[in-house]
Amino acid sequence: MINSIKSELYKIKHTWLPWVHIVLPIAYSLLFYVASKTTGLKNFGEGDILETYFVLLGGVIPIICSFIISKVVDMEASAGRFQVLLSTTKSRTKAYLGKLIVLELGFVISLALAIIIFAILTGYQNILDWIIEGGLIFMSSLSLYVIHFWVSIVLSSGASIGLGFLETMITLLSMTILVDRIWYFIPCTWVSRLPAMYIMVDKASDPSYVYREFRLWSFVASFIILILFISSIIWFNRWDGKSASE
Repeated sequence: MINSIKSELYKIKHTWLPWVHIVLPIAYSLLFYVASKTTGLKNFGEGDILETYFVLLGGVIPIICSFIISKVVDMEASAGRFQVLLSTTKSRTKAYLGKLIVLELGFVISLALAIIIFAILTGYQNILDWIIEGGLIFMSSLSLYVIHFWVSIVLSSGASIGLGFLETMITLLSMTILVDRIWYFIPCTWVSRLPAMYIMVDKASDPSYVYREFRLWSFVASFIILILFISSIIWFNRWDGKSASE
Protein backbone atom coordinates (compact mmCIF):
# COMPACT_ATOMS: atom_id res chain seq x y z
CA MET A 1 0.00 0.00 0.00
CA ILE A 2 2.81 2.41 0.91
CA ASN A 3 4.47 1.78 -2.46
CA SER A 4 1.19 2.51 -4.25
CA ILE A 5 0.81 5.80 -2.40
CA LYS A 6 4.42 6.77 -3.13
CA SER A 7 3.89 5.94 -6.79
CA GLU A 8 0.77 8.11 -6.98
CA LEU A 9 2.54 11.00 -5.27
CA TYR A 10 5.43 10.73 -7.70
CA LYS A 11 3.04 10.90 -10.67
CA ILE A 12 1.66 14.29 -9.63
CA LYS A 13 4.82 15.71 -8.08
CA HIS A 14 5.83 17.76 -11.13
CA THR A 15 2.33 18.61 -12.36
CA TRP A 16 0.05 21.56 -11.63
CA LEU A 17 -2.18 19.47 -9.34
CA PRO A 18 -0.34 20.22 -6.06
CA TRP A 19 -0.56 23.94 -6.79
CA VAL A 20 -4.30 23.73 -7.42
CA HIS A 21 -4.79 22.23 -3.96
CA ILE A 22 -2.90 25.15 -2.43
CA VAL A 23 -3.92 28.17 -4.52
CA LEU A 24 -7.68 27.59 -4.70
CA PRO A 25 -8.42 27.35 -0.94
CA ILE A 26 -6.19 30.34 -0.20
CA ALA A 27 -7.93 32.40 -2.88
CA TYR A 28 -11.40 31.36 -1.73
CA SER A 29 -10.81 32.12 1.96
CA LEU A 30 -9.20 35.50 1.23
CA LEU A 31 -11.88 36.55 -1.27
CA PHE A 32 -14.70 35.55 1.05
CA TYR A 33 -13.11 37.39 3.96
CA VAL A 34 -12.80 40.55 1.88
CA ALA A 35 -16.43 40.13 0.76
CA SER A 36 -17.54 39.71 4.38
CA LYS A 37 -15.99 43.09 5.20
CA THR A 38 -16.98 45.09 2.11
CA THR A 39 -20.36 43.75 0.98
CA GLY A 40 -23.74 43.20 2.59
CA LEU A 41 -22.29 40.24 4.44
CA LYS A 42 -20.76 42.65 6.96
CA ASN A 43 -24.26 43.23 8.33
CA PHE A 44 -24.74 39.53 9.04
CA GLY A 45 -24.09 37.83 12.35
CA GLU A 46 -21.12 35.55 12.95
CA GLY A 47 -23.20 32.40 12.55
CA ASP A 48 -24.73 33.56 9.27
CA ILE A 49 -21.33 34.44 7.82
CA LEU A 50 -19.92 31.06 8.80
CA GLU A 51 -22.92 29.26 7.37
CA THR A 52 -22.61 31.16 4.08
CA TYR A 53 -18.88 30.42 3.96
CA PHE A 54 -19.40 26.67 4.29
CA VAL A 55 -22.46 26.53 2.03
CA LEU A 56 -20.55 28.20 -0.82
CA LEU A 57 -17.46 26.10 -0.09
CA GLY A 58 -19.58 22.97 -0.27
CA GLY A 59 -21.13 24.25 -3.47
CA VAL A 60 -17.83 24.50 -5.34
CA ILE A 61 -16.38 21.24 -4.02
CA PRO A 62 -18.22 18.97 -6.53
CA ILE A 63 -17.00 21.04 -9.49
CA ILE A 64 -13.40 21.14 -8.28
CA CYS A 65 -13.50 17.47 -7.36
CA SER A 66 -14.79 16.49 -10.80
CA PHE A 67 -12.24 18.68 -12.56
CA ILE A 68 -9.25 17.33 -10.62
CA ILE A 69 -10.29 13.69 -10.90
CA SER A 70 -11.02 14.00 -14.61
CA LYS A 71 -7.55 15.41 -15.21
CA VAL A 72 -5.94 12.68 -13.10
CA VAL A 73 -7.80 10.05 -15.11
CA ASP A 74 -6.77 11.74 -18.37
CA MET A 75 -3.14 11.58 -17.21
CA GLU A 76 -3.51 7.85 -16.53
CA ALA A 77 -5.16 7.29 -19.90
CA SER A 78 -2.40 9.10 -21.76
CA ALA A 79 0.27 7.14 -19.87
CA GLY A 80 -0.26 3.79 -21.54
CA ARG A 81 -4.05 3.65 -21.33
CA PHE A 82 -4.20 2.99 -17.57
CA GLN A 83 -1.58 0.24 -17.71
CA VAL A 84 0.74 2.20 -15.40
CA LEU A 85 -2.03 2.38 -12.80
CA LEU A 86 -2.90 -1.29 -13.13
CA SER A 87 0.71 -2.49 -13.05
CA THR A 88 1.82 -0.45 -10.02
CA THR A 89 1.19 -3.42 -7.73
CA LYS A 90 0.00 -7.01 -8.03
CA SER A 91 -3.05 -6.12 -5.98
CA ARG A 92 -5.59 -4.03 -7.86
CA THR A 93 -7.27 -3.17 -4.56
CA LYS A 94 -4.05 -1.59 -3.29
CA ALA A 95 -3.63 0.34 -6.55
CA TYR A 96 -7.19 1.62 -6.28
CA LEU A 97 -6.90 2.55 -2.62
CA GLY A 98 -3.54 4.23 -3.24
CA LYS A 99 -5.12 6.43 -5.90
CA LEU A 100 -8.07 7.37 -3.70
CA ILE A 101 -5.88 8.05 -0.67
CA VAL A 102 -3.66 10.45 -2.62
CA LEU A 103 -6.70 12.22 -4.09
CA GLU A 104 -8.25 12.56 -0.63
CA LEU A 105 -4.92 13.70 0.81
CA GLY A 106 -4.93 16.60 -1.63
CA PHE A 107 -8.49 17.39 -0.61
CA VAL A 108 -7.62 17.34 3.09
CA ILE A 109 -4.76 19.78 2.51
CA SER A 110 -7.04 22.14 0.57
CA LEU A 111 -9.80 21.89 3.15
CA ALA A 112 -7.38 22.51 6.02
CA LEU A 113 -6.01 25.61 4.30
CA ALA A 114 -9.49 26.99 3.62
CA ILE A 115 -10.52 26.49 7.24
CA ILE A 116 -7.31 27.57 8.97
CA ILE A 117 -6.89 30.77 6.95
CA PHE A 118 -10.51 31.84 7.46
CA ALA A 119 -10.34 30.94 11.16
CA ILE A 120 -7.24 33.07 11.63
CA LEU A 121 -8.69 36.01 9.70
CA THR A 122 -12.03 36.04 11.51
CA GLY A 123 -11.28 34.64 14.94
CA TYR A 124 -14.68 32.99 14.92
CA GLN A 125 -15.46 29.82 16.89
CA ASN A 126 -12.98 27.64 18.73
CA ILE A 127 -10.58 25.06 17.36
CA LEU A 128 -12.87 22.12 18.12
CA ASP A 129 -15.74 23.63 16.11
CA TRP A 130 -13.50 24.14 13.07
CA ILE A 131 -12.20 20.56 13.36
CA ILE A 132 -15.72 19.13 13.56
CA GLU A 133 -16.90 21.15 10.56
CA GLY A 134 -13.85 20.10 8.58
CA GLY A 135 -14.39 16.48 9.58
CA LEU A 136 -18.00 16.60 8.40
CA ILE A 137 -16.92 17.95 5.01
CA PHE A 138 -14.18 15.35 4.73
CA MET A 139 -16.60 12.48 5.40
CA SER A 140 -18.97 13.97 2.85
CA SER A 141 -16.24 14.04 0.21
CA LEU A 142 -15.53 10.30 0.33
CA SER A 143 -18.56 9.36 -1.75
CA LEU A 144 -17.89 12.17 -4.25
CA TYR A 145 -14.37 10.95 -5.01
CA VAL A 146 -15.52 7.36 -5.49
CA ILE A 147 -18.39 8.40 -7.77
CA HIS A 148 -16.35 10.79 -9.92
CA PHE A 149 -13.43 8.39 -10.29
CA TRP A 150 -15.83 5.76 -11.61
CA VAL A 151 -17.67 8.21 -13.92
CA SER A 152 -14.41 9.61 -15.32
CA ILE A 153 -13.15 6.16 -16.28
CA VAL A 154 -16.31 4.37 -17.35
CA LEU A 155 -18.00 7.28 -19.11
CA SER A 156 -15.60 10.18 -19.73
CA SER A 157 -13.91 13.15 -18.12
CA GLY A 158 -16.52 15.40 -19.69
CA ALA A 159 -19.29 13.39 -18.05
CA SER A 160 -17.58 13.76 -14.68
CA ILE A 161 -17.23 17.54 -15.05
CA GLY A 162 -20.83 17.81 -16.26
CA LEU A 163 -21.94 15.82 -13.23
CA GLY A 164 -19.91 18.17 -11.04
CA PHE A 165 -21.81 21.20 -12.33
CA LEU A 166 -25.12 19.41 -11.79
CA GLU A 167 -24.10 18.45 -8.26
CA THR A 168 -23.23 22.06 -7.47
CA MET A 169 -26.71 23.19 -8.46
CA ILE A 170 -28.25 20.40 -6.39
CA THR A 171 -25.99 21.24 -3.45
CA LEU A 172 -27.07 24.88 -3.39
CA LEU A 173 -30.69 23.81 -3.88
CA SER A 174 -30.34 21.50 -0.88
CA MET A 175 -30.25 24.51 1.43
CA THR A 176 -33.92 25.15 0.62
CA ILE A 177 -36.95 23.27 1.90
CA LEU A 178 -37.38 21.56 -1.48
CA VAL A 179 -35.07 18.69 -0.55
CA ASP A 180 -35.46 18.69 3.23
CA ARG A 181 -36.73 15.12 3.28
CA ILE A 182 -34.37 13.55 0.75
CA TRP A 183 -30.99 15.26 1.15
CA TYR A 184 -29.65 12.33 3.22
CA PHE A 185 -29.77 10.17 0.09
CA ILE A 186 -27.93 12.66 -2.15
CA PRO A 187 -24.16 12.57 -1.38
CA CYS A 188 -23.31 15.86 -3.09
CA THR A 189 -25.58 17.77 -0.68
CA TRP A 190 -23.73 16.62 2.42
CA VAL A 191 -20.72 18.92 1.93
CA SER A 192 -22.87 22.04 2.42
CA ARG A 193 -25.70 20.76 4.55
CA LEU A 194 -23.70 19.14 7.35
CA PRO A 195 -21.46 22.06 8.43
CA ALA A 196 -24.44 24.42 8.07
CA MET A 197 -26.50 22.17 10.35
CA TYR A 198 -23.70 22.05 12.90
CA ILE A 199 -23.56 25.85 12.97
CA MET A 200 -27.36 25.96 13.33
CA VAL A 201 -27.21 24.02 16.62
CA ASP A 202 -26.19 27.16 18.52
CA LYS A 203 -28.84 29.27 16.80
CA ALA A 204 -31.73 26.80 17.00
CA SER A 205 -34.34 27.26 19.72
CA ASP A 206 -34.91 23.51 19.64
CA PRO A 207 -31.63 21.75 18.69
CA SER A 208 -33.24 18.33 19.06
CA TYR A 209 -34.44 18.60 15.44
CA VAL A 210 -30.86 19.14 14.24
CA TYR A 211 -29.63 16.18 16.28
CA ARG A 212 -32.33 13.98 14.72
CA GLU A 213 -31.19 15.08 11.27
CA PHE A 214 -27.60 14.16 12.11
CA ARG A 215 -28.62 10.72 13.38
CA LEU A 216 -30.68 9.99 10.29
CA TRP A 217 -27.90 11.18 8.01
CA SER A 218 -25.26 9.09 9.80
CA PHE A 219 -27.36 5.94 9.33
CA VAL A 220 -28.11 6.58 5.64
CA ALA A 221 -24.61 7.86 4.80
CA SER A 222 -22.86 4.90 6.44
CA PHE A 223 -24.87 2.54 4.27
CA ILE A 224 -24.33 4.55 1.06
CA ILE A 225 -20.57 5.02 1.59
CA LEU A 226 -20.12 1.32 2.42
CA ILE A 227 -22.01 0.21 -0.70
CA LEU A 228 -20.12 2.66 -2.93
CA PHE A 229 -16.77 1.65 -1.47
CA ILE A 230 -17.28 -2.10 -1.74
CA SER A 231 -18.86 -1.96 -5.20
CA SER A 232 -16.09 0.31 -6.50
CA ILE A 233 -13.40 -2.12 -5.35
CA ILE A 234 -15.23 -5.03 -6.98
CA TRP A 235 -15.58 -3.02 -10.19
CA PHE A 236 -11.92 -1.97 -10.23
CA ASN A 237 -10.75 -5.56 -9.76
CA ARG A 238 -12.87 -6.66 -12.74
CA TRP A 239 -12.15 -3.64 -14.92
CA ASP A 240 -10.44 -4.49 -18.21
CA GLY A 241 -8.47 -1.23 -18.38
CA LYS A 242 -10.65 0.33 -21.06
CA SER A 243 -12.96 3.33 -20.92
CA ALA A 244 -15.95 4.39 -23.02
CA SER A 245 -13.98 7.36 -24.37
CA GLU A 246 -11.38 5.16 -26.09
